[in-house]
Amino acid sequence: MVDRTKNRSDHYQNIFAELPYSNEMMAEFAERDGITTRNDPELRERYLDAKERLRLAFWRLIDEQLTDRQTEVLKLLCKGLTQIEIANKLNVNQSSITKSINGNCDYKNGKRVYGGAKKKLIRLVEKDKEIQEILKELTEINSEYEY
Repeated sequence: MVDRTKNRSDHYQNIFAELPYSNEMMAEFAERDGITTRNDPELRERYLDAKERLRLAFWRLIDEQLTDRQTEVLKLLCKGLTQIEIANKLNVNQSSITKSINGNCDYKNGKRVYGGAKKKLIRLVEKDKEIQEILKELTEINSEYEY
């Protein structure tokens, strides 16, 4: 008799859990003992200014270079929605949301991934002169900061 309690894919598919956390909570966690809590007001101001310019430049890239669907998905993801919640909101399957973010795999060509916002953004950020200058400035600010 065949055991039907397990799926065939159980042995090769990983289980991932998405846990929604607010942007404020994640920012607090990331900066709790960081540069924004130290006493050097000039360094702190430079850091916060560069961080805001980086945020604006990043969203400029998203708005200008990604597809409308990828932009919509990333905006909802950044608001704290899970992939399943985004799929329900956009009336699509969760796998469509995953493909918008991570791309699609072409297993015939050696598991080549294409079409994902994540990979596309990495390439765009590497080529964007404004973002690279801001990242360089943030590195310099960090090196001036004494731990």
